[in-house]
Amino acid sequence: MSDFIHENAETPEPDDDRIIRELAELPLIEYDRVRKDRAKALGCRPDTLDKLVAEARGKAKTDEVVSELVSDDEAWSDPVDGAELLRSIVRILRAHAILPKGAETAIALWIVGSYGYDAFRIFPKLLLSSPEKRCGKSTLLEIVRSLSHRALMASNITPSAIFRCIDAWKPTLLIDEADTFVHGNEELRGIINSGHTRSTAYVIRVVGEDFEPRQFSTWAPMVLAMIKLPPDTILDRSVTIPMRRKLPGESITRLPVDFPGECRNLRSKCLRWANDNADKLKAIHPTLPSSSNDRALDNWTPLLAIAEAIGGGVPAVAMESFKHLQGTGDDEDDGIGPSILRDIRTIFDEQGRKFLKLHSEEIVNRLIDMEGHPWAEWKHGKPMTTNSLARLLKPFKIKPADIRDGVIVKKGYVREQFDDAFSRYLSDTPFQTATTLHPTDDAASSDFQNATQKDGVADSKTRKPTAGAACSGVADESPVSGGKQRKYAPTMDAEQFKEGDRI
Repeated sequence: MSDFIHENAETPEPDDDRIIRELAELPLIEYDRVRKDRAKALGCRPDTLDKLVAEARGKAKTDEVVSELVSDDEAWSDPVDGAELLRSIVRILRAHAILPKGAETAIALWIVGSYGYDAFRIFPKLLLSSPEKRCGKSTLLEIVRSLSHRALMASNITPSAIFRCIDAWKPTLLIDEADTFVHGNEELRGIINSGHTRSTAYVIRVVGEDFEPRQFSTWAPMVLAMIKLPPDTILDRSVTIPMRRKLPGESITRLPVDFPGECRNLRSKCLRWANDNADKLKAIHPTLPSSSNDRALDNWTPLLAIAEAIGGGVPAVAMESFKHLQGTGDDEDDGIGPSILRDIRTIFDEQGRKFLKLHSEEIVNRLIDMEGHPWAEWKHGKPMTTNSLARLLKPFKIKPADIRDGVIVKKGYVREQFDDAFSRYLSDTPFQTATTLHPTDDAASSDFQNATQKDGVADSKTRKPTAGAACSGVADESPVSGGKQRKYAPTMDAEQFKEGDRI
């Protein structure tokens, strides 16, 4: 008996996994020649071996594709100060993008969240939306891509590709030009919506020749960039950043050629911070602002939790960001182009400076009377109404107000309401003057605001990029307009975050 045990001990069982991997590396014709003998040696049927080898080939191919499409960064070697990290991201955004007040804070928190989204029950989409083209969406998308965790970019994607990519690679998925294929695609919309809540972020499909049911994950950070707004169900699951066209007097700095590569250190720091604070993020129940919009509060809970985990003055700044951006994009979007703005400007100009206020009915009647314009047959051959006019102007935040004509009060518009939109979307309109808020080198004591504005007032002074406004070691190229070439300075001390400060 002892001899038998000893004899078998010297002849170990075959390493099944190793043999299958070796077979998967063979050319198909060579594999076909040896498959029966190998199956017999492994004690299985040839068709079973075929499936195992096919799976091994698929895994090897997937690993190869992942290395090409999705990059993994190593976590930073030392502990990372969250306030300093957030400030570094904010500087990049301020230097390279024209954004509304509060947007830099929301985007920076969302980027950090892409590294630790598993700590949350809900993680919102980041929606970059503009009324028209050339509003900086692509640039902002490139910035977010360069700073987010395992970023994967697509300008068009099918429903099945979304859940297969997410299930296999767990990326931050960035989708550009979403307006060209999201509308009317119910299956795509359902898959995008499903990834909002972790417990329901799954789809089930049948796979293989045997049509076996399989569950695919759709739980991943996702960015959508598009003209106008997506369907309401996607909008309801998003933190929306309303983009706008740059005025002639506003200046940004072009992104360096190898911007993603030069942001590698920041990505590593984000990963280290998220790893170190994973348990803390799971335990935090952040203080929420007062709002009747429960879905908006759900969307912002992860961002506010990250702010509280960082501490200092960051939670107060995040709360202000919520107040500025919450509700952005809530309005229904029926689409609008420069043509409606141009025609309304013509109506005001024809009346002269004496008539700075016009009733909605008068504007609509004059639009309908414009020969060769679409307003006389706006919807299904019927003329435009005052309600349809109001809906068209909603994306520009232009809303009708009460206008008195003697003792009669009717809804209408004031010329000043249109000044900002005229300046941004009609190239032949001189931009209006205003007091510009200049970014300072102390990012902890200034707003993420592009300019101080009142209704219908736009910037007139050059917006200069902040010193030190990007990744470590990144050098700016020449600004788009105005400004001197400058290099990024080291990030600021986190102690500069104080209660009530701005990041």
